[in-house]
Amino acid sequence: MKNLKKIFAGLTALSIAGSFAACSSEEDPAETTTAEITTTPAVTVEIKSETLSSEAQEQIGNAADQLTGELENKTIKWFSFYDPFHATTSGNTKALSLELFETKYDGNIEYIQTTWENRFNDLSTKIIGGDGVDFIAGGDLDSFPRGVPNGQYQSFDQYMDWSNPLWAEQQALNDQFRIGDNHYLICTQSTAYYGVMYNRSTIEANGFDDPAELFEKGEWNWDTFKSMLTDFCDPDNAQYGLDGWFNEKPLMMSAGVPSVVLKDGQLATNLKDPNLERAMNFMYDLNTSGLKYDMNLFGWTEHPENIGTGNELFYIGGLYTLESDPEIWTKTFGEQENVMFVPVPKDPNADKHYVAAGLEAYLLCKGAQNPDGVMRFMECILVANADPQTQELAIEKRKNDFGWSDEMIDMYNKSVQLARENPVYDLCVGGPQDLADIVDSAEYGIRAAFAGTEWATVRDEVSDVAEVYINEFNEQVAAMG
Repeated sequence: MKNLKKIFAGLTALSIAGSFAACSSEEDPAETTTAEITTTPAVTVEIKSETLSSEAQEQIGNAADQLTGELENKTIKWFSFYDPFHATTSGNTKALSLELFETKYDGNIEYIQTTWENRFNDLSTKIIGGDGVDFIAGGDLDSFPRGVPNGQYQSFDQYMDWSNPLWAEQQALNDQFRIGDNHYLICTQSTAYYGVMYNRSTIEANGFDDPAELFEKGEWNWDTFKSMLTDFCDPDNAQYGLDGWFNEKPLMMSAGVPSVVLKDGQLATNLKDPNLERAMNFMYDLNTSGLKYDMNLFGWTEHPENIGTGNELFYIGGLYTLESDPEIWTKTFGEQENVMFVPVPKDPNADKHYVAAGLEAYLLCKGAQNPDGVMRFMECILVANADPQTQELAIEKRKNDFGWSDEMIDMYNKSVQLARENPVYDLCVGGPQDLADIVDSAEYGIRAAFAGTEWATVRDEVSDVAEVYINEFNEQVAAMG
C-alpha cells in the first residue's frame, strides 16, 4: 500500500502541474481556452499532378462501380501532420482511395496541416472556432477514447448505412470500439503494423536459420527468437541483439492480451491476466540476459543502422520504416536484396499467433461540415482495400515506390492475414491521460519489464490505480447519455 500511495501522490502532483502548464503548453487540449490556444501556422505542401495509365484508369473506373449515391458537398477537410492521400513532391503517389473519390464523386480532400506535437490542441482551436475540420487519423489509438468525453469527436452512426454491403466485413471490427452504445472510431481494416527487420547476410554469417523460413514452418516463436539473440549478442565485440523503441507492446501483445481494452462499450484492464504476466516475464528475461540493446549506453537513441552493418541482429519497428524510397531504407538496413522482415514471434504458450495489429481508422471531428462526404470517402477506402483490381495496383505501388521484392510483398500479405485473424489492440495510450501515465510507464507500467523491473513487484498496485481512472472514465461516458 505504501507504493500505491506514492503512485497516487505522484500522479496527483503531475495532474496539478499539468493544470498550470496548460496555460502555456500545447499538449492538453482539454485544459485550454479560446484565448490561450494558438494554431500551428499553416505549411504549404506542394501537390503534384499525376496521371494514371489508361489501364489503371480503367481498373479504377471498374472498381468505382461498387460505390453508390451522390455527393453534394465535394470537399472534405483532412487535419493531420501528414498527407497520405495526395501525390506530393516529397515522393508520395496518390492514394487509390482518392482516385476512387475523384472518379465517382468528383470529390476533393483539402489537407489542413498541423504538427504531431500540437495536433490535438490545434484541433481544439479549429472546433472552438467553428472551422469545420472533418476528419483526422484514429488508427494510432493515441487520442481515442480520451477525445470522446473531451468533446473532440462525434459519433458517425447517423451518417452510416450499415446495410451497405461494403461495410459487412468491417462491422464487427467497428463494434469492438464502441463507446457506450455509439460508434466513434471509423475502422476500415486491420492491417500489419509491426515487423522484425533483419539482414540476411548477418543471419547467414552466423549460421542461423532464416526467420522467414522459420515463420513458414511455424517455428518462429519466442524460443527461436531468444536462442538467436543469445548466440549473437557480444557487446564487447559490438554485437547487439534487439533494438527499437517499440519492442514492449508488440512482444507483450504476442501473448494475446492488451493492457487496456474496450469491452461491451466500457474501458477495462487486463493487467492481472496471467498471459500478460507471461509476456512481461519474457521481456524481463531478455533484458536481464543482456539481449536488448542498452540505449542508456548510447544516448537513449536507437541505432537501426547497425542492422545494415551487421552489428545488430533484430530491429522491431513499424513497417512504415520500409515504406519509402529504397534509397532511404537501404541506408539503414543494408543492401536491398538482403533486407527482410517477419511478424513479431509467436508466444509458444499461446493458442494462436497473435500480433499487435495496425488499424486503419479515422475519427469524425466535432463540428464537421461534411460528415456525409467523409463517409463516402470511407467507402472509397473500403473498395481500394478489397477490390482485386485496386489490389493489383497496390502491389505495383509497393514494388515501384518502395522497391519491395515479391517475397517481401508475400510476407506483408501474410502479416496482414495474421493481423485480421488474430489481432490485439491496446488502448492504454489513448485512454484517460492519468491512466496512460501509469500503464505506459517504464517505471511501474507495461514497459517496466524491459527496463529491469519484475512485473510481479508492480502488477497489483498499478492495476488498482488503473481501475480508479477507468471507473472515472466510464462514469464520464455514462453521463454523456
